Amino acid sequence: MKYIFFLIFYCTYLFASLSSSALYIDKQQKYIYSANLDAGSISKVELSSGKLIKEIKLGSDIRRIAFNSDETIVLATDYIENKIYILKDEKLKKTIKTFNKPHAVLYNKKNKVFYITIYEDNKLLVLDEKKLQIIQTIQIEQGPRGLAISEDSRLFVTHTFSGKVSIFKIEDKGLISNKNSKIIQLHSTQDIDEKKSQGVPVYLDDIEITPNGKQAWIPHILWNFDHPFQFQSIVFPTVSILDITPNKEKELKEQRKHLFKEINIVDNLNRTRIISNPWDLAFSPNGHKAYVTLAGSEDLLVFDIKRSVQRTNKGRQHRIRKKRVGSGAKAVEIYRHLPGKNPRALILDKSGKYLYIQNAMSLDMTLMNTNGEENFSRVSLNKAVFSKLVKKDPFTKKIREGKTLFHLANSNRYKNNPITGDFWMSCSSCHFEGFNSSNRFLIEYSKVDKFKDAVRGHRNLDGYISKNYIADYIKIVQQTQGGFGVTTGFGLKAEDPYKPSLETKKMLEALQAYILLSENLPFLSTWLKLEDDKKTAHKKEWLNSASCKSCHKEIYYQWANSSHGTTMEHPYYKFHEDFAAKAEGEEFRTFCRGCHMPQLLLTNNAKEYTLKNRMKEKDAQFLVEALKESKSVVEGGTSCFFCHRISKAENAGGNADLQVNLKDRNTYYFEKSSSTLAKWLNEKLININPKIHKQSYTNEQLYSSSLYCATCHNEFAPGTAAKINDNYNEWLNSSFNNPNEPKKNKTCIDCHMNSNIYNFDKKVQGYSTKNGSFKKNIRTHHFTGANYYLAQFRSEEHKNLSIDLLKTATKLELLKEKNILNIRVYNIGAGHRFPGGARREIWLEVTIEDKNKNIVYTNGYLKDNKVPKDAKMFRKVLGLKDGQKAGLHFWRYEKMLEDTRIPADGYKDNFYTLLNELSYPITIKTRLLFRAFSPALTNKVREYFKTEDIPYAEVIEIQNAKKSFEK
Repeated sequence: MKYIFFLIFYCTYLFASLSSSALYIDKQQKYIYSANLDAGSISKVELSSGKLIKEIKLGSDIRRIAFNSDETIVLATDYIENKIYILKDEKLKKTIKTFNKPHAVLYNKKNKVFYITIYEDNKLLVLDEKKLQIIQTIQIEQGPRGLAISEDSRLFVTHTFSGKVSIFKIEDKGLISNKNSKIIQLHSTQDIDEKKSQGVPVYLDDIEITPNGKQAWIPHILWNFDHPFQFQSIVFPTVSILDITPNKEKELKEQRKHLFKEINIVDNLNRTRIISNPWDLAFSPNGHKAYVTLAGSEDLLVFDIKRSVQRTNKGRQHRIRKKRVGSGAKAVEIYRHLPGKNPRALILDKSGKYLYIQNAMSLDMTLMNTNGEENFSRVSLNKAVFSKLVKKDPFTKKIREGKTLFHLANSNRYKNNPITGDFWMSCSSCHFEGFNSSNRFLIEYSKVDKFKDAVRGHRNLDGYISKNYIADYIKIVQQTQGGFGVTTGFGLKAEDPYKPSLETKKMLEALQAYILLSENLPFLSTWLKLEDDKKTAHKKEWLNSASCKSCHKEIYYQWANSSHGTTMEHPYYKFHEDFAAKAEGEEFRTFCRGCHMPQLLLTNNAKEYTLKNRMKEKDAQFLVEALKESKSVVEGGTSCFFCHRISKAENAGGNADLQVNLKDRNTYYFEKSSSTLAKWLNEKLININPKIHKQSYTNEQLYSSSLYCATCHNEFAPGTAAKINDNYNEWLNSSFNNPNEPKKNKTCIDCHMNSNIYNFDKKVQGYSTKNGSFKKNIRTHHFTGANYYLAQFRSEEHKNLSIDLLKTATKLELLKEKNILNIRVYNIGAGHRFPGGARREIWLEVTIEDKNKNIVYTNGYLKDNKVPKDAKMFRKVLGLKDGQKAGLHFWRYEKMLEDTRIPADGYKDNFYTLLNELSYPITIKTRLLFRAFSPALTNKVREYFKTEDIPYAEVIEIQNAKKSFEK
């Protein structure tokens, strides 16, 4: 009976399936190919000796490779350059530009097509092998990552941060249909004991189907962000398992492999060995064992599946118990540590005797012996450096060390000053692949009560990494990752942040060098960057906004006199930027400039600048003069060229999380000529062929998206990630965001780029271009907002639009029950909380008259030009961790002291107790008042700029109501 079972078990593993990978072994078992990630190349290595036969340099970040059936064609994805490379007979044949972040690629031998996931733009591509062309593009769930194909032609797609797996039935010719798709949501868990394995499933990078075709295994981690950071309770490694029986696909929740349960290998001191960042997984040929690379702790994890299958036949009582406490395979070995740095992809040869592991940071390959699939067999090291995959590292030694540190959770790699405690987590355990793709999810999954503690990230930083980054990094490592000697039981002394050892200082200098790369945060506290290898551009690379005026005259004047125009060069902004720099260090100016002075920042000027007060300058006349003289200028605010060359919104949570492309645009002759004749010729060339011009300055999908605006109108505190402004998410959760009903749907630009303030459904028609075509829907460039104060100095039209917008936002209703008066203020026009900005003053002024018209009660009347403290105000008050008001130090916000703003589609009740002896009927009169800047702030700005004429902001009535009540 035992042998019959074994034969049946063995035969079930004869089915074939495929998954996306960075490694590939040819059919003849002669060569192994490696996609070398950030080395930007593919290597061909002799399988028997490890000899590097060839390295094919392609681009910047080659993620995955896939071969066709006869192995003459290979596809490679370039994650950074957004390209697919097609090689034929190991020579580049074709390059295809894709959407953002192509990641996995997988070949379907039955239909002779390749599948490619587009991680950032949430797409799945199908490429025909014969035509070498993309024949289908479909929109799928966010963050598609790994791919696998089952024997019965189902395509499995993992989704990195949503914890989902999409399943598509492959149709004729290999095409995919969303109609026949199914989505499995991996379960989240929560336990009162925070140190138990639990959390939200993220980092679903790889998916592997078992050789018998019955299950799919997914290595990933769990984020447990519902409490303050503590490295032993925030991130947990795990493997989730799906039952993929056709039409009955589901997650096997009880079989998830948890640390301390199914993953519980103890050391000599009887302590559970901690591991981190499970990455790739491979099954032995018979499916008896599963091998998992642990990229953080740099280990190899081995599961024994055969033993678990045998044990399931030991009686009903045992099966019932296993269902109760968790069933299936368990970890039987942790090989600690693999010799390479940051082990990721792995693959077994056909015999299952040898395991090849790609090391992402040391750019080499390790060879391991599996030593069979029996219960007590253990893996062993065959050759530490089986092959050097790359001839020359594209990064400097310092940057490579910094990137290695970023991904490192091996506490033994730097024994005297480990960057993590007890192998728990690396920087990349939270900041997946740097600081862009994961940041939004870190904020979203961190559940906080903002009135108690709004911090989602790091605490107790001296200058938000702008004053003394060495000290701040040490604090982050100690408080978040348990590194630099703070974890007890390892005989280390805690590193002093202000007196670090020389080795620690060099480590963190290297880490900083990596973080400042263009792919990460070149300006640290702002997410702004060029879509280029360069950090900055020369000011001559920018076009003067006045150059747009000759063809787009009306649009130019609208922009020039708007809050997006050059008016950022005004005393209020300059005062606050200088205040921030004095408080946190000069480098902190970048936090402000990312949105307010982006061109200044991107032209390599992060230092203090001399104020050129353009608050009252109409039509940006200085730009017109500079254009006449052919002078290059650095524009304040957001210029025409800046906004219309934004190529991507990162969706990282705000703080100018966008990319600007200055290089990839079509130009016309005489574009920057100072000659009048040459400029005339330049305009004529554009008029002759305007299509090229439009393509260079139009990105309709991005520009029509509210995410475009969110890049700056969402804001979080650097380091702590406390949400300062959340306009975009407020809009997302409102009735204004209704794409399924176009008549009800209102995006940011539908309200703020439409001069028909009282009827946004009425489109502005006309001509946006001289001698251009008539348009039924012109997006006006007033950028109408609430700040009428700045608008009034340059344009009466802009001021009136601003005030009108305020008047359409709210509605008042007077209610009374017994002796309680309720003034209900509705938000009917703003798709976010009202008010949406900062430093506004909005309050109710109330007057009550008795039947003899005597004024018996007032509230909200100005006293010495100040709003009285007992007035009903609509505002948010940010607080420091000690409960004091943050005031001008708003980036230090750690708890919300007050938030009386009105949500979109909502209202705010304001109660007043009436005196019992009033003579009825009484008449209630109320006004909703608005002031752009408080006198207190204006006084500070006046004191800072004593020679400037800076008037106080006037009070504007935006609503009023009157009603009489009987007793």
